[in-house]
Amino acid sequence: MRNPEQKELQSEDHHSSPLNWILPAVSAGLVNGILILIFQSAYAALIFSGDLSGYVARGIGFMLFGAFLMGTVVALTSSFRGTVTAPQDAPTAIMALISAGIAAALHSSTAGHDVFITVVAAMALTALLTGLFLLALGWFRLGNLIRFIPYPVVGGFLAGTGWILVKGAIRIMSGVKPSFSQIFDLFQIGVLLKWLPGLAFAFLLFFALRRFRNFLTMPLMIFGAIVLFYLVVYLTGTSLKRASEEGWLLAQFTGGISWQPSALYSLPHINWPAIVSQAGNIGTIVFISIISLLLNSSGLELIARREVDLNRELRSAGLANFLAGLGGSSAGYMSLSLTALGHRIGSRSRLSALISAGMCGVTLLSGAGISSYFPKPLLGGLLFYLGLSFLVEWLYKSWFKLPRTEYLLVVLILVTIGVFGFLQGMAVGILIAAVEFVVNYSRINVIKHALTGATYQSNVDRAPAYQRLLREHGEQLYILKLQGYLFFGTANNLLDQVKQRAHDPNQPPLRFVVLDFRLVTGLDSSALNSFAKMKMLLEETLGIHLLLTGLSPALERQFETGGLAGKDPRSLLIFPDLDHGVEWCENRMLLALTASAGESGLDKHDAEFLEAMLDLSSRPLETAEFARLLTSRILPYFEKREIDPGSYLIRQGNPPVGIYMIESGQITVRLEEASGSIVRLRTMGAGTVVGELGMYLGLPATASVVTDQQCTVWYLSAENLKKMEEADPRAAASFHKFVACILGERLANSNKTLQALLD
Repeated sequence: MRNPEQKELQSEDHHSSPLNWILPAVSAGLVNGILILIFQSAYAALIFSGDLSGYVARGIGFMLFGAFLMGTVVALTSSFRGTVTAPQDAPTAIMALISAGIAAALHSSTAGHDVFITVVAAMALTALLTGLFLLALGWFRLGNLIRFIPYPVVGGFLAGTGWILVKGAIRIMSGVKPSFSQIFDLFQIGVLLKWLPGLAFAFLLFFALRRFRNFLTMPLMIFGAIVLFYLVVYLTGTSLKRASEEGWLLAQFTGGISWQPSALYSLPHINWPAIVSQAGNIGTIVFISIISLLLNSSGLELIARREVDLNRELRSAGLANFLAGLGGSSAGYMSLSLTALGHRIGSRSRLSALISAGMCGVTLLSGAGISSYFPKPLLGGLLFYLGLSFLVEWLYKSWFKLPRTEYLLVVLILVTIGVFGFLQGMAVGILIAAVEFVVNYSRINVIKHALTGATYQSNVDRAPAYQRLLREHGEQLYILKLQGYLFFGTANNLLDQVKQRAHDPNQPPLRFVVLDFRLVTGLDSSALNSFAKMKMLLEETLGIHLLLTGLSPALERQFETGGLAGKDPRSLLIFPDLDHGVEWCENRMLLALTASAGESGLDKHDAEFLEAMLDLSSRPLETAEFARLLTSRILPYFEKREIDPGSYLIRQGNPPVGIYMIESGQITVRLEEASGSIVRLRTMGAGTVVGELGMYLGLPATASVVTDQQCTVWYLSAENLKKMEEADPRAAASFHKFVACILGERLANSNKTLQALLD
């Protein structure tokens, strides 16, 4: 059985007449093929310039081999039909720096052929490494890696690439290396005439492509430039040989274009130390290739209005680069402009990409020397146009898009690349972006919610008297729900906020501080120092309990390693979740409060217990005397029961059975899932009521109620409640009011908590 990818590779858009898809595919393939031939010739001229200009023909052969192999592999494996892939401008610009560096290092001590072999080996190594990294990223499905790279850093690298392309274009056309020491040489009449036409063509192409959106604009302008050049040559009576000797054409290729993979196996002639010295630039090519591929793929999604599988594109380009690297090609990836060109022509087939790749292969195998007749002003103008496009995009347009600090980072990276090199520019960009991230992130408040015991209670239902005490003294409990990643900056801000609250004279003294880590993704070792200071301040100086809740196993190990958690009694108090941590604080608060009050008001028996419950609900609307009278009328309808630990008062899914009032002991309301797991919803103690919602709504129980310990309960069945309503309506009405007060109080507490979370 074929998998979806195999099926997609074999299926083209054949649902309509063959001419409807073959003609656009052939047209797009031919146009793109011609453009690829011209661009690869320009790239080869950029890499093999200066002392290596005599090897341009062989360099074009390696570039065309890469264009043929990459184009074929990606055409068959890409998630987007018609994807055009070949060695690209950004890697080529950096490869030109590598070539120049190797040539400069070996110029006086090594033969020209050995320098050429070393440069080709560097090209091959770069493509191989790029392919391996792309394959790894695609294999581990890391296509979204682009989201984590700062936008201005990418912009700075691309602006730097544009500057390198501009310099390389001028060098190809003029034969002069642009530098401060040779700046005046560029403006000598003979030199100026060689690069000024290419500059004019670049600007004309740049503005024409922005004025006319037709897909034929670039091909027609290139064709027109070639015709115009040869018309001038003809009218001036200049022979092609003389034009070549004067530097208007690429060198005449004896034997045409050639590709000799055996050169890669000339290991004795490869100077590996010279290649190693360029490790930084090689790494930059890998980095730029990954970023550019992901950016181009994202851009293609917008142009074609369909989703592109980024991980599949990574694997496809990775395989293409690895195979092309074995043949000595430079690194490459999807060409967004050419792929979009084919799409606009109307091609929706893989055939167009296969035709453009096939044209490179045929040209390579035939050894045709057509590239030698390409005018240097045209090739340099194309490179200048590419560089100009990068610079306009990231120096002009980004001024209106980016905040000023980010724009300045783009400019700083560009200047660093121009003055010192790509590796230094990359290092500066990443370093500044990291510092900026740390500064900006430290300003983010890691406290998602700041709560108190008055606005947030645990899932423990307590008697109204206890609830009133907790509300009245809730400001003694300070709860901070944290979020994000904690490091020295954010942790120190947290420490300052806790200090401010602990020393605030306008608020009640603190007894408990609870830090909830449920939404914290991690913390670094420097943050532990802030928590150690917090513990020392709160517990040892002010006598305030510090609790940590919701720690993941990894975070708990970090606190243990830092000596803040463990079996040591001086360690921080740690609870599995916020609910249990707040419950512990509430219990400690109630112990102190009831001890100082002398009694809880709930140690009643029989009628006195019900009297106390009703008295709390009816006052001040009802007098205490009436409450006692009312109790004697309600009491006969209740049944007092002693329940053993682990018994079910209510079983999940069963119909309602009645209402329970807890006189002593403790029960738990829990959700019993089908998988067998149990989730605690609430814990309820003396003076609380359970079962009233099911009783009034007549719905099956949504959770089970189980006794945690020996309990004394008062049970009112549905039948007895109905009897009370018939025999003593006023008593029944008072009891209903009592239940309504309980439900209203629960709702009020929930509203307070919700309001605190929304503030």
